[in-house]
Amino acid sequence: MLPRITWHDDATINAKSTSDPVQLLEQIQRRYPDITPQFYPPLSSAVDASRCNILRLPGVMPRNSDMHLMSLAPYLYRTDGTLVNPSSHTVSLEEVEEMQEEYYLGDFLCGKTITAADLIWAPYLERYAVQLPIVYRNKARLNPRNRNVYGEVDNWYKVMENEVAAYSCRVMGDARHWRQCLEVATRIHNERAVGEEERVCLPNVPEERGWWMKKTKKNKDNNNKAAGEIWSEYCSQRPWLAPTPGGEVALFMMRNRENIVDAAVAALDDCFDSDTADESLREVIQVLLEWDIYFDQSSEEETALPLSERGLRMALFVAEEMIQVPRDLGMIPVGVLWEVIRSCDGIVGESVGSGVGVQAPGAVV
Repeated sequence: MLPRITWHDDATINAKSTSDPVQLLEQIQRRYPDITPQFYPPLSSAVDASRCNILRLPGVMPRNSDMHLMSLAPYLYRTDGTLVNPSSHTVSLEEVEEMQEEYYLGDFLCGKTITAADLIWAPYLERYAVQLPIVYRNKARLNPRNRNVYGEVDNWYKVMENEVAAYSCRVMGDARHWRQCLEVATRIHNERAVGEEERVCLPNVPEERGWWMKKTKKNKDNNNKAAGEIWSEYCSQRPWLAPTPGGEVALFMMRNRENIVDAAVAALDDCFDSDTADESLREVIQVLLEWDIYFDQSSEEETALPLSERGLRMALFVAEEMIQVPRDLGMIPVGVLWEVIRSCDGIVGESVGSGVGVQAPGAVV
């Protein structure tokens, strides 16, 4: 679904309603010219860098890829049933590197501040970072986040995740979501592939529980912000949000309590009836609300409020079956839920996770 803004009270804006992202950003800039960030900052009287880099997108990224698959897996498959050539991907990533080197004062596409160019490029580069290494496994030059090869590109991902709170807290998808999108696009591609050599066989989904949610710690050796710090920045001007990431997950569970309880009873009837499912969900909510030492802050110690066996099964069920990132919640709140789950490793046996698996690919959201 594309974003849409309809202006009701400003006759000076010609396009009253649009879903074109470039037009949306232009309208927002004209309507609120004095509010940061400036989507089109006047970097130079000779060049409008943000607009210039937006226009460069179709020329820099691989050409002749299927436009109908752009929302699923951009720049990987062609309409004629062939794969985009691997060399095209390396050329594109090298050109993105060169773009960033042009504005060396910062890691955003136009230098030290975020602009409209970053917002237009982000949906494509985000998918690219997850999906390209899945299609071409163990190839360093086909991994946008391999900083030994594409240091500037990796810096862009890091600055978006650390300095743009709205991106990491609400917009950014997780690897599971983008893999599911890739699986849908790959099925479409394989049905029309011109030959066996053009068909794509994706690797198996990792067996590791929560493989798509990677744990990160803030420490003296890196410049990453703690996720709790990013969340505080994000919710500071959004009073409808919970003050902590764990609290935000707890709100989601409370708002969807009936659906979660009914789904858990249907899927795990050997463990839950309506009463025990409701009790277990309340237990998980209580732990999330009291998770006051957040997993990636500077403290070396992590205090856990261990869940019961049923509580852990409920937490796993919600994390793996009831939440899609970013449709339901952002990466940072869901990261807290997974740290609660991980805190129980070794406390409760491995059998606890039985019957709860990664959600099968289905409709793309």
